Amino acid sequence: MIVFTLIFGGLAVFEWNFLQYNRRKKRTIRIVYFWLGVAYMYVMAVYAMKNFPSPNRLIMWIFGS
Repeated sequence: MIVFTLIFGGLAVFEWNFLQYNRRKKRTIRIVYFWLGVAYMYVMAVYAMKNFPSPNRLIMWIFGS
């Protein structure tokens, strides 16, 4: 998890420098950081749920096979 956080932190710094260098609007910066946050939360959720049991048995029970 620490590695993911460091990677996303590096991406955030890179994006900040790029957006400031190219003088983007504040709205653009907010949109970029919103999606960066969504991607971070998605990666953390996938990482946290990787040890959950697979839903395949439930699907097979519902639809039969």
